[in-house]
Amino acid sequence: MEAAAAPGGSDGISLHDLRPLVGSEVAADTDTGHVEGTLLSCTTRSAWIVGDDIDHVVALPHLHAIRLR
Repeated sequence: MEAAAAPGGSDGISLHDLRPLVGSEVAADTDTGHVEGTLLSCTTRSAWIVGDDIDHVVALPHLHAIRLR
């Protein structure tokens, strides 16, 4: 299973980490909890994950880890 995680560094997860996962089912750990769904889009500022018809837009500084489901 591929994963992108912020291994204690201050850089966190970047657009470069997220781009290969666009269109995939992912599981993400954020400041507010765990999110699962399809990564629909990402920018240098945020990731857009949709799961169970709920949109989650997560600012990259609040995204701690993301991996394929």
